[in-house]
Amino acid sequence: MSDSLKQLKEKIYDEGTIGQLLDELGCSDIKVNSGRSGDDLVTARLPGSSNPRGAQIYLSPNLHVELVGEGISGDVYGLVGFVLYGCRNFDEVRSKLYQIKTYICNVLGYEYSNNDFSKEQKPKQDWNWWLRDIQKQRPREYEVTKNEVLCKDVLNEFISGAWMGWLNEGISVAAQNDFGVGFHLPSERVTIQVHNAEGQLVGIKGRYVGNDKQQLEHKKYNYIYPCSKTIELFNLHRALPYIQESKKVYVFEGAKTTMKLWGWNIRNTVSIEGDRLHPVQAKILKGLGIDIEIVWAWDKGKDKEFVRNQIRQIKGRKMFYLYDNKERFEDKQSPVDCGYDIFMDLLTNDIYECDGLVSLVE
Repeated sequence: MSDSLKQLKEKIYDEGTIGQLLDELGCSDIKVNSGRSGDDLVTARLPGSSNPRGAQIYLSPNLHVELVGEGISGDVYGLVGFVLYGCRNFDEVRSKLYQIKTYICNVLGYEYSNNDFSKEQKPKQDWNWWLRDIQKQRPREYEVTKNEVLCKDVLNEFISGAWMGWLNEGISVAAQNDFGVGFHLPSERVTIQVHNAEGQLVGIKGRYVGNDKQQLEHKKYNYIYPCSKTIELFNLHRALPYIQESKKVYVFEGAKTTMKLWGWNIRNTVSIEGDRLHPVQAKILKGLGIDIEIVWAWDKGKDKEFVRNQIRQIKGRKMFYLYDNKERFEDKQSPVDCGYDIFMDLLTNDIYECDGLVSLVE
């Protein structure tokens, strides 16, 4: 194994980011246990699995991994290779090693290099240290692997059509059809297509709609065809002409928000598919152009310091953020969850320049 691969594993171990990696891969029930060997053991449920301890990772610099029930024994690269690409042996992992390593660097915010990681970097336990350090250093360039483009034939596995549950939440049938919503009968999931900026299909995300309480509680959302969500902006390929026309982009946490807004004829919207802006997504937003205003719209519950720590990755752009000062929303509700009129009230009366936020906190 090359020094850079070995040092990447040691970095994950030293900084305690294995849990974050498992979460990004779509694993659930992530727990730390005492292992029989004396090492602490991280266990997790693999995507689509019923075994809450299907993945077992030994907390040592080697990050040895056992995938129980799959007959796979290896390390963290084998784990990522299995979840993303179905790799089951060393040769298959080796054939995808470039994509696997770059994926890990992308989701954990590590600077990718063909060179070794600097041995002088001190381990940090804060998973988000790079968000606070990023402005103290010279601008970084991240080498970004692209999600593999799926053959459109995979869509034959799904039944097209709108889901009544989302219609009841205010997402119109027309919007669901435009976003390619469908159903995957074997897994009992309503599906959302994920595209890259060029409009190519790169993933299929599923929302469980069956009656299994464990699935509903622990794995409501799962990727039927996985992709790296942190190197895409969901809906960008549809929204781009509207962004260019309006000179403005609204950035939300979830895909459903963009679908609902699409039905309201507000179409210059994207989602980061989570609450934390990744450096690659920041780079994509900056690439939209210096004349594009960015409006941030996190779900309820994010304080101003959180917002500041995310947006500080982007400089030289006119930016605003929505902040609910009238208690319109309950915790974790998105800005569109209470309907069009309340969203427009928020957009009209509680929109603030980001320059003021940064100077206020600092």
